[in-house]
Amino acid sequence: MSTLSQYLAFQDRISEWVGKTVSWMCLAMIAVLGYEVAARYLFNSPTSWAHESTTMLYGTFCILAGVYTHRHHGHVKSEVIYNLFSVRTRAIMDVITGSIGLVVFGVFFVITFNYAAESWAIKEVSSKSTWGPIIYPFKSVLPLAIALMMLQSIAGIIRSLVVALGMQLEEKS
Repeated sequence: MSTLSQYLAFQDRISEWVGKTVSWMCLAMIAVLGYEVAARYLFNSPTSWAHESTTMLYGTFCILAGVYTHRHHGHVKSEVIYNLFSVRTRAIMDVITGSIGLVVFGVFFVITFNYAAESWAIKEVSSKSTWGPIIYPFKSVLPLAIALMMLQSIAGIIRSLVVALGMQLEEKS
């Protein structure tokens, strides 16, 4: 079980790192929007790039923050009925729902991977503003985030399976 515990700890570290890294995007968004407000209202010289930049940063932030949220069981879950069951029954339910979620993530991964690949193939740029930034790197964040969610889901399923089978993991601190 030591190898399994090492994998789970490694996966958790990845999710922690992703969450803490993308949290810095909030400061980048604040800086860009602060610059835009100053340019627009103090110097009467609005930018053509600030709004679209913050939109791309915010999208990246939200999708990658989901990995950290998943790691800490922060997504919405109806616990009124769930908490009526025993720990083992909840673990079995978590294995079932986690497996269904993994299938859904798999479908989303294929769709978003193709979406990003198409964008890379045509070197897509935005048509939303006169700035016209490249957007294919941002579209690549979608399959990356889904892959990370899948890996964290697998870790959750493994933990639940261990509980459901009445086994113990050697957790490392």
